[in-house]
Amino acid sequence: MHICLLILALVFNIQANARESAIEAVDTQNLRVCADPSNLPFSNENGEGFENDIAELLGEKLGIPVVYEYFPQVIGYVRNTLNKKKCDIIIGITAGNDLVLNTVPYMRWSYGMLFLKDNGIEVDRPNHPQLAELSLGVQAGTPPTFVLQRYNLMGRVRPYNLTFDPRKAVIGESMIEDLIDGLVDIVFMSGPIAVYYLKKKGFDESKYEFIPLETTDQGWGRMDYYTTMGVRDGETDWKKKLNKFIKENQKDIDKILLKHKIPTLSLYPGKRKKKDSTTDALIKGRAPVQ
Repeated sequence: MHICLLILALVFNIQANARESAIEAVDTQNLRVCADPSNLPFSNENGEGFENDIAELLGEKLGIPVVYEYFPQVIGYVRNTLNKKKCDIIIGITAGNDLVLNTVPYMRWSYGMLFLKDNGIEVDRPNHPQLAELSLGVQAGTPPTFVLQRYNLMGRVRPYNLTFDPRKAVIGESMIEDLIDGLVDIVFMSGPIAVYYLKKKGFDESKYEFIPLETTDQGWGRMDYYTTMGVRDGETDWKKKLNKFIKENQKDIDKILLKHKIPTLSLYPGKRKKKDSTTDALIKGRAPVQ
């Protein structure tokens, strides 16, 4: 009996020490941010991304300076930054990512259809009959391919190869260039990336139309995603502090997203009967979309 109690005490002590060490790993003198040095509109080493601005807002509210640990967002990103304790927070990561402990979401974005105005295009939905007459651009392996398959439009597609290293090929920019040059009529791609490259080419909102594709029951698969902040597993106190920051400063975060022209969807689509259960679903990336 005494041995069992001793073992239980030892286990609880190990768990408590692990939790304490996880919390102590967070630098209280600096906001150490994990970030990609060249991944606009999200972040870059010149501080020009919307995630840079959100990090600065967080640092201001915490009353500490922001310092960055830059590493390309390729395979091994979390392992080589956050998990090695070189930084304490990833400003933008998809809800439900198993590599981190997610905060509550602060943004919902989607893939969508993008086309230039004044081209006679009247498309307003993915099953519009005009799509069967147009040239469509999509990156291989991305969620919109399921939409195009669903409506038998793959024969109209100009494919763009999937790349696992954004430093070697900027597929999003190539797609936008082809759209501008008339090689494709509509591109199906991530809203934030699409609008960023159009803006980079000198196109404002009056010159293009972006139609978001939300997750539905039409057999498309998931088209919209929640963005959260990410911390190390076990750092629950740090997560709670960030949750509080997000909830108290959501309006300021929205202003940052608006400044960067990031197309977003409502964080809380549809009506909710139980706020708590929906919040849990949001954190896990399973929020109902209507």
